[in-house]
Amino acid sequence: MRRRLTWLALIVAVAGPALAAPPKQAPEKSAQKAAPGPRIDLKRLAQVLESGTEAEILDALAEVTAKGADGAPATPLVNGLLLRGSSAKVLVAALETVGSLGSESSSEAAAPYVQHRRPDIRQGAAAALVRTRGPVAVRTLRRALRSPDPVVRESAATGLGSLGAAESVDELFVALGDETPGASRSIAALCNPTQCDRLMEQVGKLKFELLEPCFVPLILRPSGLPDVNKLKYIDRLRRMATRNTSAVLQTALAELPADGSPKIREALQTALKGRPVVGGEN
Repeated sequence: MRRRLTWLALIVAVAGPALAAPPKQAPEKSAQKAAPGPRIDLKRLAQVLESGTEAEILDALAEVTAKGADGAPATPLVNGLLLRGSSAKVLVAALETVGSLGSESSSEAAAPYVQHRRPDIRQGAAAALVRTRGPVAVRTLRRALRSPDPVVRESAATGLGSLGAAESVDELFVALGDETPGASRSIAALCNPTQCDRLMEQVGKLKFELLEPCFVPLILRPSGLPDVNKLKYIDRLRRMATRNTSAVLQTALAELPADGSPKIREALQTALKGRPVVGGEN
């Protein structure tokens, strides 16, 4: 009996801590992936876009737009709607939708609307093409630089810069002459050194507000433009000696990255003190 009690006590002593310890829990995940939203019912969407009322179609387009990237499967259906045509409200909404989806396949469907008689439709088309990208979008936006609608011209000018369409620089110069401010900034992003010099030659010939958007991008351009060109531009602005040009130089200095060109930093500081920039003489 005593031996049995001794063994029992020994078992309790050994097992006790293990029995008392709480069970180990699986480590919590640091970040849970958001559950995807419900998929678009493409069959129902196709029926609505083809034969629904205007209100139903607008609701369906708003639903697709709200889904962002998750709405991508609906792109061919919205393209089809644009190709068929519809009411003005529906067309404006459909252009907004394809712009939000950003598929290059939509450029073909959106392109004809840049020349639509209604300003809201042609402006919506130009904005959409900037986001759908691709060769069709670039070709259409280049033609849109000659649009009589200044809003369309501005969208086309800024869009060509964001799309990296260097082949459009000569047309952007024409748009700049037609007083399209976005053209100067896009030229600054796309020009080769000779074209950039041509842009700066417009200083004093065109309104300052048309050229102002180009100055800081030119001075701070990270590639494709040698420092020697930038020094000339900084000194050209210094010699104008106006409040506006001083503001441009101050902005460029403030926005110059910490690891930016020491030559450009020194030139900006020198110009802001009213002294000639070394290497900036024409």
